[in-house]
Amino acid sequence: MSEVTQNLPSPHRRGAALGWFVSLTLLLVMSLSVLYSREVLNDLAQLQAADSDNVQWTLTQAEVEYLTFLHSLDGKNGETPNLALVREKYDILYSRLATLRSAQLFRDLVEHPEFASALEELTAFMTAAIPRIDGSDTELLAALPDLRAEAQKGRDSIRALSISGLTHFAKRSDSQREQVAQTLLQLAIATASLLVLLAALSVYLLVINRQTQRRGFALQQAYQRMNTILSTSLDGVIVLDETGTVLEFNGAAETIFGYMSEDVKGRAVGDLLVPDHLLAAHRESMQRLQQGGDRRVIGKGRVKLEAKRANGEVFPIELAVQTAMDGEKEILIAFIRDISQRMADEKELVRARDRALAGEKAKADFLTVMSHEIRTPLNGLLGNLSLLSGTGLSAEQRQFVRNMDVSGRILLKHVDSVLDIAKFEAGKLEIAEERINLSELLQNLVDGQSGNAANRGNVLEWSWVGPEQDWVITDAQRVYQILLNLVGNAIKFTEFGRVSIEAEVDCLPCPEKSERKVIEFRVSDTGIGIDDAQAEAIFEDFHTSDSSFGRAAGGAGLGLGIARRIVEAMGGEIGVESVPGEGSTFWVRLPMAAAPKPKPRERRPETKAVLPQLDILVVEDNEINLQVARSMLKREGHRVTTATDGRSGVDAADSKRFDLIFMDISMPVLDGLQATQLIRSGAGPSQKTPIIALSANVLPQDKERFLDAGMDAFLGKPLTLDALRRALFTVRGQPNAKEEPEAQAAEVDTSQMSDLRDSMGGDVFDKLLERFVSEADALISDLSTDADLSGDIAALGARCHKIAGSAAVFGATAFRVQLNAAERAAERGDEDELAPLLKDLSPCWMRTRAALTP
Repeated sequence: MSEVTQNLPSPHRRGAALGWFVSLTLLLVMSLSVLYSREVLNDLAQLQAADSDNVQWTLTQAEVEYLTFLHSLDGKNGETPNLALVREKYDILYSRLATLRSAQLFRDLVEHPEFASALEELTAFMTAAIPRIDGSDTELLAALPDLRAEAQKGRDSIRALSISGLTHFAKRSDSQREQVAQTLLQLAIATASLLVLLAALSVYLLVINRQTQRRGFALQQAYQRMNTILSTSLDGVIVLDETGTVLEFNGAAETIFGYMSEDVKGRAVGDLLVPDHLLAAHRESMQRLQQGGDRRVIGKGRVKLEAKRANGEVFPIELAVQTAMDGEKEILIAFIRDISQRMADEKELVRARDRALAGEKAKADFLTVMSHEIRTPLNGLLGNLSLLSGTGLSAEQRQFVRNMDVSGRILLKHVDSVLDIAKFEAGKLEIAEERINLSELLQNLVDGQSGNAANRGNVLEWSWVGPEQDWVITDAQRVYQILLNLVGNAIKFTEFGRVSIEAEVDCLPCPEKSERKVIEFRVSDTGIGIDDAQAEAIFEDFHTSDSSFGRAAGGAGLGLGIARRIVEAMGGEIGVESVPGEGSTFWVRLPMAAAPKPKPRERRPETKAVLPQLDILVVEDNEINLQVARSMLKREGHRVTTATDGRSGVDAADSKRFDLIFMDISMPVLDGLQATQLIRSGAGPSQKTPIIALSANVLPQDKERFLDAGMDAFLGKPLTLDALRRALFTVRGQPNAKEEPEAQAAEVDTSQMSDLRDSMGGDVFDKLLERFVSEADALISDLSTDADLSGDIAALGARCHKIAGSAAVFGATAFRVQLNAAERAAERGDEDELAPLLKDLSPCWMRTRAALTP
């Protein structure tokens, strides 16, 4: 009962409970009615067979018989009594009294005190008279007067006997009548209740009947809907019994397998739909199911299998199997989906993905090749122009050199634009945060582009709109790059007009009390304008305006696409508003944190760092690039050894100790990465020498690859004298014994420290410098007290790496190089190499500390 009602919906459970309650109540009332009926029948039977009249008659007869006996003792008309009659009446009376004393009918009456007392007296009288009654006539005749006297005394006793008996039975009759009346009343109540319950049951059955009709109608509708669903389902539905015989086969299954429903019902599914190579496994599965074994497919969701059509074709399907109970038998319901087309589509998608990946790889390879193949000749061109500009040239020759340098740098800018896109797609763009003066940045931008604007007859100006916000925290290089691109485009597409830059603090999304501001820059021009169709695509890559003189202005169509990417990376927005023939306004909204104006300070006298003469190895297979690098280094006063391939570079590094190695990447015999790994893994004198990668491949992933191979820094082509000098100061080796004393002045790049102080502010700079000095002091102190480093090499390497990063920020180049060397030795677990490096670390830090905190 509970299991059934628990499976019913809530209204059904309540109806079932009510039905059971009515049924149980009806059963109880019917039982009571039967019980009361039996009692009434018993009472009626008792009344019908009642002996109350017989009792009354017996008691009355006893009194009559006693009086008759008494009268027989007197005789008739003074005559002598008839002794035979006396004895007869005596016997009758004696028998009557014996009946009253011993009969079951009078048992409860005998226990009545008044009745018992009277019966006892009469019995005593009758017992005492026995000898005289049974004696001779003479004796009886003589005793008659005495008997008459004694019998006369017993008249009161017989009267009491009769009255008490009649009274007792009268009361008992009254009690029986009351009991019968009460039973009849209970029976009437039970009968009425039964009638009420029968009426309620009739109503309930009527309700149940209507509900059953409605449910039957709903079930019929559900059955019809289910048939509709099965007939219209795109998935094949096959119902099987536990032996695998087909019971149902819907229309979709007919379409999928090519069988008609009437042709497959009653047949084994394995003989029809299972391919030959899966038939044995199918039969094992059905046998395992019948034996109650493991169900590998049933209830496991959709699984991919193969099936067979009526024409013998084997094709892929998705199969889901569930079980259900049909009466006491278990049935299987299989849902089948033909996935042959989907599998074909997936294969096509895989091929399309492979083609796309191949295209991406081809694109990356193209960018790499372009970077190398274009930058390599540019390196030679710009490098030689740099060298040529330092020779004695006439004014006309210097102009030619400047023109060639401008053209080369324009070409380099186009290459850099393409490679910038690669940086964005590789997710390698980094946004710096530094304190800058926006007014100075805008003024520098206008100063730098004024000549370009004047060449086209334009006026270039800038201004703040509303309150000024000079000092902010942002990436100055990226902001300058964005605005430079917009200003350059405005100048290119405007002649004899005006280009204006406006900056405004937009407080709509940012309350005034918030430290975060949104700065809006607007670059407006009076040029040719842009139509709506072009305005929607102008920020896409390689998009150029098709104007009357736009092509004369040139451009690869990448600048705005790169600007859009930078703006989005900084969390800002960029857009354009334009009217063809009247001009355009490009706007940029960038979130920036407001910064306080730095306190004025006295600038310390700066001493330009001077490098000692270094012994440098240059490994380069391109003769022009090799000549450029050698000439630049010799001009800086260094000794230069050259090698034209990776193998000869490794041999040269193994032959002597160099202070610095410049290593090209793409070379014959051994490339730069392989050569670097051989130098690092060997035991040559230049094993620990800093190695700077020289390559035209400047993609982010390439730089990481160079550093992972063991190189210390990267220098992109084309090579310039300024970049070369910075690289020498950043990754120079430790001074050797032949260095001049004045070389110690280059322990710290003072110009870098000065720029850092200007950009960060004196207070912030001093706090960070104090923290860096404290961390370095703690490291040196720990090294002086810990003799055994074998258990802490990994932690020591991590500390060296952390402090080296801080040293690079403050221009402590020598200390940073020493820390990097110790870090690499710690990573390799080479204690023999690490020990002397740590020993030299303390004096190096003392010199650096003195330069940092004079």
